[in-house]
Amino acid sequence: MRFLHSADLHLDSPLRSQGLRDPSLARRLQGASRVALARLVDAAIEKEVDALLLAGDIFDNGVADVTSRVALAGELRRLSRAGIATVMIRGNHDALLDHTRYGPLEEGVVLLDTARPTCHVGDAAIHGLGFESRHVATSLLPRYPAAEAGIVNVGLMHTSLGGAEGHDLYAPCSEADLLDHGYDYWALGHIHKRFERRSEAALAVMPGIPQGRHAREPGRGSATLVEIDGAGIRAREIPLAAVAFEAVDVDLGPAASLGERRELIGRALAAAARPDVEIAARLRIRGAGMLAAEAGLARRLAEEACEEVDGVHVEAVRLVAGPERATPGVVAELAALMQEDVGTPGFRDEALAFIEDWRATLPADVAEALDPAELDSLIAEGLDAVIARLTMETSPE
Repeated sequence: MRFLHSADLHLDSPLRSQGLRDPSLARRLQGASRVALARLVDAAIEKEVDALLLAGDIFDNGVADVTSRVALAGELRRLSRAGIATVMIRGNHDALLDHTRYGPLEEGVVLLDTARPTCHVGDAAIHGLGFESRHVATSLLPRYPAAEAGIVNVGLMHTSLGGAEGHDLYAPCSEADLLDHGYDYWALGHIHKRFERRSEAALAVMPGIPQGRHAREPGRGSATLVEIDGAGIRAREIPLAAVAFEAVDVDLGPAASLGERRELIGRALAAAARPDVEIAARLRIRGAGMLAAEAGLARRLAEEACEEVDGVHVEAVRLVAGPERATPGVVAELAALMQEDVGTPGFRDEALAFIEDWRATLPADVAEALDPAELDSLIAEGLDAVIARLTMETSPE
């Protein structure tokens, strides 16, 4: 048996990227999740899988954008015409979604839930229970059917397992209990970073998000191709993302002029380019020198350099205080004091209050970039920028 497993498409998710200031990058990001969906279907047809497994969070909320719903229906229709079944469950983001809101599901598409927790595809029993409310605080595993004897058993589950950074607990379940349930393969969803868990008899895979939505979801999104036969269970990644968020480090310390700085930035961006995916680059610049004195100068240099590199866009620019800047003296003492201050509850409470005030007044797409859950990251970036400016060196033009 051969399956293609994906989850967390988030087809109508709001974008959270400073790259929205770049119209070219914004257009690519807006359509990236649908490109990933099309690539997913292309891969399923090319690999001649028995079924596409979608483990929840197909959409991002309880009322799907009509164009995203039409895009999904059209792609699943391609699968159906190729004789490939689609089996899906609801995740926490689309828990209340009525998949028939704009018409019935395509022929060959099965939505597993409490009314129908099992379907059969060839010699495999596929089991799944989706979310019926936005948050499920207890494990769904005890409600899953027992494995059927003599055939392949596959489970679809949307779960945070024991928990992961950046994810609240949703339908928590221990990995040991999951792998001991008697199924051959667990097609998981919810956590946006790919990983595998294996026992002697079973394999569980979290495929990760197919298309990252912001810089905190970096790398090339993928689905997982699963093959189950007498030789065992094998899984491998199939890349899908149309746009990949990548951190690009560049040290401008050796540069003596703006031209040399632009050249170093251009080399770093060119090294990040990939032939089959657009790169949204978050530049982390060390040794910024005079660039720290003028807001926006580093970004302008990066954008100029980017014009000569195909397929790479500047998502954001960060001035980072490298180890060479952490010299003894007043700046080092001041940096230590600032680091101590930002760790106090009072500072964090005030910072969160500022963030909430800004989010209330900024446009929605910009406000999404100021995620209170990312407070530590925002503080660290701010400290780096301040220290970079305090330790700047004047340099000739």
